[in-house]
Amino acid sequence: MKYRCVVADVDGTLVVPAADRTTSASPRVIEAVKKTQEAGIVFTIATARSLDWVTGLVTSLNLTAPIILDNGARIYDCMVQKYIHNLLLSSSKASEILDILGRFPYKKYIVDEKSRFEYVAGKTEKFGPVVKMMVLHVDPYQASEIYEILSRLPGIKVTKSVSGTNPVKESIHITHNEAAKEIALRKIAELLGINMENIVAIGDSYNDFSLMTAVGFKAAMGNAVPEIKAIADYIAPSYEEDGVADVLEKFIIRDNA
Repeated sequence: MKYRCVVADVDGTLVVPAADRTTSASPRVIEAVKKTQEAGIVFTIATARSLDWVTGLVTSLNLTAPIILDNGARIYDCMVQKYIHNLLLSSSKASEILDILGRFPYKKYIVDEKSRFEYVAGKTEKFGPVVKMMVLHVDPYQASEIYEILSRLPGIKVTKSVSGTNPVKESIHITHNEAAKEIALRKIAELLGINMENIVAIGDSYNDFSLMTAVGFKAAMGNAVPEIKAIADYIAPSYEEDGVADVLEKFIIRDNA
């Protein structure tokens, strides 16, 4: 099958989990993405990160297609440099979530339409609608507890992803209930006139599951969680071994040479 688009996760796929916002892709990945784009294939990313935390990748990979941010809550068009999809949580819903998160001894972060900031009870001023709320780099057992509690709340989407290794850490992201990487990808596919079966998805963590099951070809990273490897059509090397480049070289560049 001829694929027309490739979408890759960021943390644990293109870069090490929790990499700095200025982190670039590796030289091999940069070259593979360049050849993919030169073949007329769309390359984009789908990440839990916000725009200001993917600047290094957007620049180093010369991304021009719409990119999926904040676990699907936002889509940013790199060509016109503006958001074309934006789902927000109300401030009242955010306050309800913060009341629950207050039980846990971890820093809480809020991403609004302008910035990301740490929420400190009794100190943070009132805020308006938010794009995303986060609890970052939590012990896995505690992340599972937070995930289970928040998942019972109506009107929100809760996702969990691996955000650190040695030791393993996980992060919780809370967004609007209609925010999802898969839904955002469908919007981009419709915009570009591409069928979902003509898309390759590359990922490693829990929040990539629905994205990967929606496309024609699923590539799991060698460092992926078992749930992602179980549904994969192909298991690539780890991010440390340029697994994204491996997928592009074997399934995109070779077929379009």
